[in-house]
Amino acid sequence: MRALSSEGQRATGYISRSAVYPMLRFDCMTVEEVLSRLQDTGYRDTGPRRAVVEALLGRRGAFTAQEIADELTPRGIGRATVFRTVNTLEDIGLVNRLHVGGMCDRYAFCDGSHHHHLVCTGCGAVFPIADCTIGPATSNAAQQIGFEVEGHHVDVYGLCAVCIARLG
Repeated sequence: MRALSSEGQRATGYISRSAVYPMLRFDCMTVEEVLSRLQDTGYRDTGPRRAVVEALLGRRGAFTAQEIADELTPRGIGRATVFRTVNTLEDIGLVNRLHVGGMCDRYAFCDGSHHHHLVCTGCGAVFPIADCTIGPATSNAAQQIGFEVEGHHVDVYGLCAVCIARLG
């Protein structure tokens, strides 16, 4: 990862995404829709869980569970509740885990549809790629060797245009 020197840079090496991409929001779902999906899979709508969902939907780009925990601790929401809720949302397909080098896992909120990501290693912005062309290629290769594909997930890492310009 290239080091960026900029005002607003966090200790994690990421620049505040709201400063870089003010228009990038994950508002494809509402809090009520997410809680409804949780209820459909057997989870209750609790105050702490609602607070975690609200915090996630208010994020721009990728986030860590610890960032959410730090935001919610002053409101009395425990770290374990945040981590469990993020894991639950990942289990039901509303949050994707992104592996960014040697850093702790980051997550991106998604609507549950099949897609991949472009992940900026400079600012943490996450851009969904809706067009999946890897499926047919993998299916053909798998068919040739008698392999049964159960699924795939692709994250492409690099620098967004804003970060490239900042390094320029």
